[in-house]
Amino acid sequence: MHITKFLPSVLFMAGFAGQPLWAATDMDMTATSDNSNMQMQHEHGGQIYAANSLENKWVVDRHGVGSWQSELESWIGSDDNKLFIKADGKQAESEQLDASVMALYSRNISTFWDAQTGLRYRQNNNLLADKHAVDAVVGIHGLAPYFFETQAYLYVGEHQHVSMSLEAKRDLLWTQKLISEPFVKATVLLRDDSKAAQKTGLSHAEVGVQTRYEINKTVMPFFEVAYESDLGQKATALQEVTPNEYGLVYALGVLLKF
Repeated sequence: MHITKFLPSVLFMAGFAGQPLWAATDMDMTATSDNSNMQMQHEHGGQIYAANSLENKWVVDRHGVGSWQSELESWIGSDDNKLFIKADGKQAESEQLDASVMALYSRNISTFWDAQTGLRYRQNNNLLADKHAVDAVVGIHGLAPYFFETQAYLYVGEHQHVSMSLEAKRDLLWTQKLISEPFVKATVLLRDDSKAAQKTGLSHAEVGVQTRYEINKTVMPFFEVAYESDLGQKATALQEVTPNEYGLVYALGVLLKF
């Protein structure tokens, strides 16, 4: 009896307040929607990640000439969108620095592949002319069948430069810490009208294997052996043609991941 008398009073007070007891406020609905969106982003790759790798090695070529070479790859972003910075440099004995830097936007287009586009700046202080250039870059980066990590790029830039590059590699585990990585690298020069141009065709190719020992997930010393081929430079107004060169190269270095 008491409950029956009390219920109308409660309903009247709720109606006087302007909303029924069971109705959620706009603020509550917005908060619920925001939480749902955040949870959905978290479940579907909306988190921001970052990774860096730095490879330093001392390389001895087929003539017994040594050079210091470094490669840096750094990226930040989500599963769908990333920003990549890729840089490499080489300085042989008694020569100046040869380096390039790429800034790429990377967009996931399928389960194992990203499409990438951006710019590359290259510098070779050992050339007689056209030591600096900027290229537009477009390419793909991902995992090919049989777990080959693959990256392929097309470059179009100054001095009518058009070239393509391909790199593929795969890890083979001997133990949990001792790992061999066969790799292939190739650069095809389609056109170059610079005053210090290389020969067109397969201008550079490298096939080899790198064996590293993972002290931990950050420090990994390695030994590398590869067969390398270079077409050499073509004749221009400022330089003479050079012969094709090929042979074995050896390297000792360390890979850092952080």
